[in-house]
Amino acid sequence: MQNEHMNSKMKKRQLGSTDINLSAIGFGGAPIGNLFEQLDESTCYEVLENSFKSKINIYDTSPFYGNGLSEHRLGNFLKTVDEDSYFLSTKVGRYLTPEKKENIERGAWAGGLNFKLNLDYSYDGVMRSFEQSFHRLAVSKVDICLIHDVDRFTFGNEVDHYFKIAMAGAYKAIIKLREEKVIKAIGVGVNESDMCARFAKEGDFDCMVLAGRYSLLDHKSALDDFFPIAEKNNIGIILAGVFNSGVLAKGVGENATYNYDKIPEHIKIKYNKILKICDKYDVPIPAAALQFSYANTLISSMILGMDRSEQVNQNIHNFEYQIPSDLWKDLIKENIIDESCPTN
Repeated sequence: MQNEHMNSKMKKRQLGSTDINLSAIGFGGAPIGNLFEQLDESTCYEVLENSFKSKINIYDTSPFYGNGLSEHRLGNFLKTVDEDSYFLSTKVGRYLTPEKKENIERGAWAGGLNFKLNLDYSYDGVMRSFEQSFHRLAVSKVDICLIHDVDRFTFGNEVDHYFKIAMAGAYKAIIKLREEKVIKAIGVGVNESDMCARFAKEGDFDCMVLAGRYSLLDHKSALDDFFPIAEKNNIGIILAGVFNSGVLAKGVGENATYNYDKIPEHIKIKYNKILKICDKYDVPIPAAALQFSYANTLISSMILGMDRSEQVNQNIHNFEYQIPSDLWKDLIKENIIDESCPTN
């Protein structure tokens, strides 16, 4: 499919105090790890190729995504392009060991590599995880390394236990990698803004990936508990989940989810208010969702999960869509977005 945006100039922003300048839209590697559905190799290559040609320069992955499959596929593509033309982010906290196919718990992954995931936030476990990622990616550099999933979404009431382990082990490991200039930036990738704030208070982090908590549907907690310390400490913020796992992209239909769970009634009500206002101004909801999240200049990039080449084109089209200022005024009037939020 021909990309109409191939010659357009993707907006970029600096990642915190680093020398890394990220494209507004980044590539989220979960779908090419076969999240929810199996993708063939040609489909994965096409979506990655279109992303690269569209000037997307940040590629985010994890050993967790398809038990190493996402890293493997992403590395195969990145080997074909100039290493100075992209930034690569992966995560630590899980290392992989070979396992029989029938014994592997896949969870939401519709297939993947035949490895068992081993949770480990210790110093040695993280070094092992990072070295394995380098081997699977088979590229000459990793730019950003993130401690992955130390949050209530993953661990519930045990999060304090894992936070202490991560700060005592994983944090020291990635600090060492940064000191030795193996990587350029360190951070965390989590699902709650208060966990970002907690890490920010305890360590010297360059960036954080926050999933699902600065969106049209959910942004107040990030504004209150994380963004002030991020600004004070010059921590770059990368957003994931700006569509809240699909509801802001696909609506509230039968198979829709909100943050990978059943859509609560109050979110359906809020969504329908957004839909009414967007329809009034003939604006697609995904366009409003993307532009709302990026309007805050603390945001360096938004990583989007894309599994088809045409999704790349659609996301860029929505990001560049002309939105009248009155739409934002109406969303504020209806208490959909906080009046303190920057808007385009």
